[in-house]
Amino acid sequence: MEPVGAMVPRSHVAWLRYEAWLPLSPAMREERFAALALERFTAQVRSIAAYGAYVRHLGLDPAGVRDWRAIPPVPASAFKSHDLASSASGSERVVFETSGTTISRPGRIRLADTTGYETSLLESFQRHLLPDGATLPAVVFGPTRAEAPRSSLWFMADVVVTRLATGGVWIVRGGRPDWDLADRTLASAEGSATPVLVIGTTLLLMAHAERLEAAGRRLALPSGSRVMDTGGAKGLRAEFTRAEVEEALDRALGIPPTHLVNEYGMAELGTQFYDDSLRAHREERPALPGKQIPPWVRTRVLDPETLEERPEGERGLLVHYDLANVETPFAVQTEDVGARVGDRVRLEGRLSGAEARGCSLTFERFLERESAGRAPGPGRDV
Repeated sequence: MEPVGAMVPRSHVAWLRYEAWLPLSPAMREERFAALALERFTAQVRSIAAYGAYVRHLGLDPAGVRDWRAIPPVPASAFKSHDLASSASGSERVVFETSGTTISRPGRIRLADTTGYETSLLESFQRHLLPDGATLPAVVFGPTRAEAPRSSLWFMADVVVTRLATGGVWIVRGGRPDWDLADRTLASAEGSATPVLVIGTTLLLMAHAERLEAAGRRLALPSGSRVMDTGGAKGLRAEFTRAEVEEALDRALGIPPTHLVNEYGMAELGTQFYDDSLRAHREERPALPGKQIPPWVRTRVLDPETLEERPEGERGLLVHYDLANVETPFAVQTEDVGARVGDRVRLEGRLSGAEARGCSLTFERFLERESAGRAPGPGRDV
């Protein structure tokens, strides 16, 4: 196989498509994933200085790792303290940032080549939002990529609009939602026969629905319109259940739950996970619970205290092994809680602050050794 470098090898991009995996038997899929994962791990120990230092701190010899489950993940918090990219600083095409706090800086994800990232996101988006092959105009409840250049979400929206839509209108301007523009755009869509693709955060979409409700207005977008919402459902006054989100968008926009698809993603991953609702509607079957794990990803569920694997269906800490992560560690330990059944993951919230710190203790000890000058210098982000 081709070596992994700063540019994404074509052979790796090929495995970020469903068509490469679906013809394989389950056993062959596992064998192929294992081979790609071990190759990726060996390459990243060499190419990502901080990750290589962490692996050496753990006393692991990559040549001795035979099971992809033994590949050490990095906690998502590690992106806040270390440069976890294989490309040289300054050579990146994009820099994504994770959320920070008043006492911590944002994490940074640097990519010199977005080919793998874009391939993965387009594959999953088309499969779950455009299973009918539709090409629709888009309405984005968010800013343009130019206004939010370090957001992986709005990078994703830009790619979707550019590659899969007939054009787009962005509702957030200058950091604030332009509600008049949203009203005009959706009212215009309501008066046409062309379905629309609406993309946005759950928070902004719910805020718009609440505004329409307060004004006594209801829209009926053309049949075939669909919505992708992402992020939590926590508003300014309340935390919404999924049922409340579905009811509100059905009432406000005329979008039935069958055409509302929730997305789960994070800046540290090149792959996103989607609900099954629209695919199920098109295939005339009940929707499957949870979100699909694409075949180029494996998700493990671990006990937050012991980090031992939980049985299928039981709740625990989510760790994703994502082959779309070429230039950054492909094994990422999240702070998300959920359960896995087969190739689907059910999200159930976030770890508490204490729990998150507890399951990152191994990396914290690595940081302590680094600070004391006992870890290799190249791994330090200065």
